Amino acid sequence: MDAFLAAFALAAVTGLGLATVIAGVIGRLGFALPAGSGRLGCIDGLRGYLALSVMLHHFFIWSDITRFGGQWSTPSIAVLNELGAGGVALFFMITGAVFYPRIITGFRATSWTSVYIGRIFRILPLVAFSIAVVIGVILLRADDVVLDRRFIGAAARWLSAWGEPPLLGYPDSGRINAYVLWSLKLEWLFYLLLLPACAAAMDVVRARGLPTLVVPLGLLTLLVGARLGTGLAGVHLEILQYLPLFAVGMLGFECQARPHVGALLARPTVGILAGAALLAGMTLTAFPYTLALPLFGFFFVSVICGNDLGGLLRKRGALVLGECSFGIYLLHGIVLDIVFTDAAGLHARLPDAALPILLPAAMTVVVVVTAITYLIVERPAIDAGRAVVERLRARTGGQRRPQPAR
Repeated sequence: MDAFLAAFALAAVTGLGLATVIAGVIGRLGFALPAGSGRLGCIDGLRGYLALSVMLHHFFIWSDITRFGGQWSTPSIAVLNELGAGGVALFFMITGAVFYPRIITGFRATSWTSVYIGRIFRILPLVAFSIAVVIGVILLRADDVVLDRRFIGAAARWLSAWGEPPLLGYPDSGRINAYVLWSLKLEWLFYLLLLPACAAAMDVVRARGLPTLVVPLGLLTLLVGARLGTGLAGVHLEILQYLPLFAVGMLGFECQARPHVGALLARPTVGILAGAALLAGMTLTAFPYTLALPLFGFFFVSVICGNDLGGLLRKRGALVLGECSFGIYLLHGIVLDIVFTDAAGLHARLPDAALPILLPAAMTVVVVVTAITYLIVERPAIDAGRAVVERLRARTGGQRRPQPAR
């Protein structure tokens, strides 16, 4: 295992570097990037690496299952689990920051119909595409499939991200995409419940002349207190470990909106400290929800304030990976499942320590495929959603255009 871990670390660094180079080439070939105005710090350059971090996490799990007799479960080494859990945690922080302008606008002044239309067109088309690919894998792999009335209900649960029950009678169908839809369920709960509730709270805060900071700070205090309280009472509510992450993202927006704070946190020396904090959070604990939360939060706030980590997050390749991050997150599990299941015979004779050589190749495939799916699925769907919102806005007399969110 030690030799494998050393090879895995080298392959991870190589794969991330190769992914950045390939994405940069894709960008030079005409992959259009969004205009810089209105973007939040360097989070666009971060998103792709977070999605690839989750891929590293799942590659290790697949390796552990196929070579070392492991199970699909939390890796025993903290940093290997944080590649997945920490990456998703930072994604939740990004969501909280990106949608915080809606909260600042307030409940009454926000066009919620436009917000949800935008979310539907942004999320569901690629989710539906990924489900179609999973179904295709099952059809090619299974000798017998079961197409009955349960299929519609199961597919609907996948599409809504409320669960990943077996599709077409194929057991453990969720392993094909590495069970990644669970995080989208938390995203939808944020959009449907937490986002409008915080916007309504902002109306109250503004009416009383209080600073906007009160809402995210109060939310974080409330959620952390609730989690501690339920923990002391012996009640475990899983959702309470995720919701504070959205509040940290909101606080990050507040920090970058204050020029003196943003300028301080964007300094190169702070970038070194932020990277060290992230590394400490990933190595000291297996999950980012408790003791490591301030460390992950400090790293995120630095990035949203414009800290590019020595220029890395402003590279064209990083920005292209950021645009493809949703596709990388949704589709990487399918690529890994094919590599470790359908193509197992091709690498069965590789020594354990040589297995990570597959990682850079798999990352290359994922980057190329997701760049294509972004162009043919995601971008047209985003544009269609904006067109629907514009038509709705025109029909309702030109209500305030919602702030852009991706």
